[in-house]
Amino acid sequence: MNKNSTVYISGALTGIANPEATKAFYESIGLLCEKMGFNAYVPHLHTDPVNNPDVTPQQVFETDKKMVSQADIVIVYMGQPSFGVGMEIAYAEMNQIPTILVYEEGKTISRFPRGIPSKIGEVVFKTHEDALQKLREILETSLINVPVPR
Repeated sequence: MNKNSTVYISGALTGIANPEATKAFYESIGLLCEKMGFNAYVPHLHTDPVNNPDVTPQQVFETDKKMVSQADIVIVYMGQPSFGVGMEIAYAEMNQIPTILVYEEGKTISRFPRGIPSKIGEVVFKTHEDALQKLREILETSLINVPVPR
């Protein structure tokens, strides 16, 4: 994997408890990736259900499916349940795209996504800063150790 690789940032957007803070966290993950030389795709910056209400469900599906399939790594925020996130994880797994799962310490996360073979890391964090530091460490390791299977 090289520093021109694309990272897809997956996370819930619909029905989330604190949308502004949650989206800001996704953006901070994207910014970290970009500072490290990756191309980051943060879906809500393109197809947010609030800011882009005229984007149809079909367009969202096709866009996100395409972007996941073109990603070299998918970073998944698991802290809030989401059907869309589950579908993105499954699509990444079907395409053998390495994934990193991210969630708060103390959250109960389904064992199913935690057991996927394409998972290269799991970040359990106390603060967003803690999450970003742990993600940085995994991404730095990934530059050397993660083969892109395509």
